[in-house]
Amino acid sequence: MPTIAPAETTKKADPKRLQMTDAAVRKLKAPTDAPRCEYWDTTTKGLGLRVSQTGARSWVMIVRTLKAGEWTQQRVTLGNYPAVSLAAARVLAADAKTKAEQGQNPAGVPKAQRKAMEQESRDTFAAVRDEFLTKYRGRQNKRPAPRTLSEIKRVLDSDLFADWRDLPMVKVTKRDVLDVLDVLVERGSEVMANRTLAYLGMLCAWCVDREIIKADPTDGIKKPGAEQSRARVLSPAELRAIWQGVAPTQVNHGDLFAGIIRILMLTGQRSEEVAGMRWVELDGDTWTLPASRTKNGRGHIVPLSAPVLAILAERRAEQAAMKMQTEFVFTSFGPRPFSGWSKSKARLDGRANIAAWTIHDLRRTLATRMAEDLRIPPHVIEATINHVSGSRGGVAGTYNRALYLDERKTALDAWAGYVLRLVGDAETTNVVEFAKAG
Repeated sequence: MPTIAPAETTKKADPKRLQMTDAAVRKLKAPTDAPRCEYWDTTTKGLGLRVSQTGARSWVMIVRTLKAGEWTQQRVTLGNYPAVSLAAARVLAADAKTKAEQGQNPAGVPKAQRKAMEQESRDTFAAVRDEFLTKYRGRQNKRPAPRTLSEIKRVLDSDLFADWRDLPMVKVTKRDVLDVLDVLVERGSEVMANRTLAYLGMLCAWCVDREIIKADPTDGIKKPGAEQSRARVLSPAELRAIWQGVAPTQVNHGDLFAGIIRILMLTGQRSEEVAGMRWVELDGDTWTLPASRTKNGRGHIVPLSAPVLAILAERRAEQAAMKMQTEFVFTSFGPRPFSGWSKSKARLDGRANIAAWTIHDLRRTLATRMAEDLRIPPHVIEATINHVSGSRGGVAGTYNRALYLDERKTALDAWAGYVLRLVGDAETTNVVEFAKAG
């Protein structure tokens, strides 16, 4: 199969022109004063025979191709002589020339069409992916969280797309997408296959909006892998195991993850919101999240229960003892907030020894058990965790802007009492009961 390489520019022995015949080709001798010598056919323009000092001979063809928006001269290796005869080489050369003239050679292509071809060639998968990661905006025209962007980049920059890097986006086909997904499914990475399809879909939809491509190659592709519904609610025993897994006797002094896990369990807020908590957001027993730090783009107020305030007091004292000046509550060295989720979660899993669970399960568990065990009304729960759906979504959410601050505080205090009784630490705080439905 012909292979293509950039035309060489290093100085070699002077090329020779020759009216090639079978007899003439057989009589050619290996060069003695240069590594190789090239003979160019006067009958078939661009066809050459390269003869090396070892006597090896190979047919080449010079063509002009479009790569990354530039027209470049390249050599197409047609095969070795005598396995590929002169007659066969001429057929292969004609085929290479035809392919070049069908969109790969600027000669004879109208100027407007040539510019469009050049732009398409510049819009390679790698170039477009990098632009997408820089410019993409999702729901409510917001940039995705840094952690989400990092995950998208990790997936789309993986070895799965090595062959796509220089491929123009317009040439990515549905078959290409399916081939990548098949590799993941065969590896047993079915959930990752689903994530990869989702991220590719985001990229391709963005490309359609930008008129980089006309059709989305991921359109109509179903999720390739099986995936369990994310509906895990932790049992009381599991909550107890997780709480005890980050107890002071189980972790190193000053372990940031321990405090984060307990605040997540006690407040039901999102993991990145807690891990990125700033001191400036805290005022007495209230934590005010700006809209820029929430998933739904809405500012949020979180009343803090006594055990949460105790954790924050410990963090403040630890930072003071270390003479650490930082805006972040959970940080090891100041400039950036906590980010070691994977290793910390793996260590906790080893101590808790429960069935597979995710950090997000803590949020879902709070919402579920507040409703089922504490009989807290749904609209108060949704206001408490800053979740927009159900009673706070649609028309009702548009017109009902009540903050329910008193109800939120009562709910979170009641929840803190529930958790501390569950884990055997109820004596460390005042227990507040939420008014139960009659």
